[in-house]
Amino acid sequence: MKNILLTTGLLLFCFASFGQDAKEILKQSYDKCQSVQNGYYEMTKYMKYMSEKDTSKTIFKCSFKKLKDDSLYSSAFHYKVFWNDTTSFEVMYTGDDFVTTSSKDSTATIMSKKVWAKEIKSYAHNYTFYSPLTNKKSSPLQHDSDFIDNQHLFKFIGQENLNGALCYHIQVNEIPENDSTEAMKTLRQEYQYWIKKEDMIPVQYSIAFDLVMNNDTMYQYEKIVLNKYEINNLKDENILTLNSIPTYYKTKDYVPYKSPDPLKKDTIAPNWELLSLTDEKISLKSLQGQLVLIDFFYKSCYPCMQALPALQALHEKYKSKGLRIIGIDPYDKKEDDIAAFLAKRGVTYTVLLGGKDAAKDYHVSGYPTMYLIDKTGKIIFTQVGYGKDVEDTLDEIIKNNL
Repeated sequence: MKNILLTTGLLLFCFASFGQDAKEILKQSYDKCQSVQNGYYEMTKYMKYMSEKDTSKTIFKCSFKKLKDDSLYSSAFHYKVFWNDTTSFEVMYTGDDFVTTSSKDSTATIMSKKVWAKEIKSYAHNYTFYSPLTNKKSSPLQHDSDFIDNQHLFKFIGQENLNGALCYHIQVNEIPENDSTEAMKTLRQEYQYWIKKEDMIPVQYSIAFDLVMNNDTMYQYEKIVLNKYEINNLKDENILTLNSIPTYYKTKDYVPYKSPDPLKKDTIAPNWELLSLTDEKISLKSLQGQLVLIDFFYKSCYPCMQALPALQALHEKYKSKGLRIIGIDPYDKKEDDIAAFLAKRGVTYTVLLGGKDAAKDYHVSGYPTMYLIDKTGKIIFTQVGYGKDVEDTLDEIIKNNL
């Protein structure tokens, strides 16, 4: 009995120490990353979006220097993005200017922080960094209050050899907090870290989500691999200045894009002819005499997904009274499993593919964009984006025009 109790005690001690080790390793890694002030790295990002079945691969090469009190970015940076082993573009932020380049036409567009700070900040989500090294909070590494709350569960998986380096493997599960008003709910949020034992730098991490929306369970996953790095040894600070722009590049000042205004009320709606998911040719002209609601959407657009149940409800309510709802998807193809995507959400109204020209003719610059067209072919209502009141607004207008 004594031996059994002793064994049980040892097991309890081991499990407890595993959890403690995971937190301690993460703390040391966080502190190490916080000590990084500048450097260079090369990384590969593998990304599987929730609405896609394939995983993309992108390579980044970046020089950086942390900025203490900058309001836009944690670091000055200059990085190159590679797709299919070809340089796609370069992005640079000096602390004073934001620069994007295009290798296709050898141009560099410069945005002054003094003039375009708001715009520069709004573009931040478009750019990817190895954030444990470059970010002020070394995200997504957990730290401080994360270690003592009840929302994070830590597990030490063990020691593993990763690309020739011995690493600590840590798993963290974050218990999701879901807003009851949101259509999408997170079922699982899991982080995995591989922290190099030699210097406590996280050389690989992954983030996985299981989500549910409209009875469809989706999976999103990203893995970031640090292939090469040098820290606190930035050899050429000139790389973070405008002088690093190649001399053969033509520089130009930023000119903001002006979105076209939606087509005006009482405008005759432009005709289109597109293929349905069942390869049926359908044109707007063939629908004349019916009230037509067009929804421009694509499947990886979250507001578009939010709108689908409302559109389906309107379809079921008014289809026998003369309303025809048409979804036009300019981006997705049949091989992207668009039919299965819609079926899981119970969408039974007509969806057409290949609508890029139609989207251009209808001045679509944001998604979703909806047009309600009366029986004579005139536009009577336009909606850009989706909010909770859109369904009621459409319901009232549809009812008054059938």
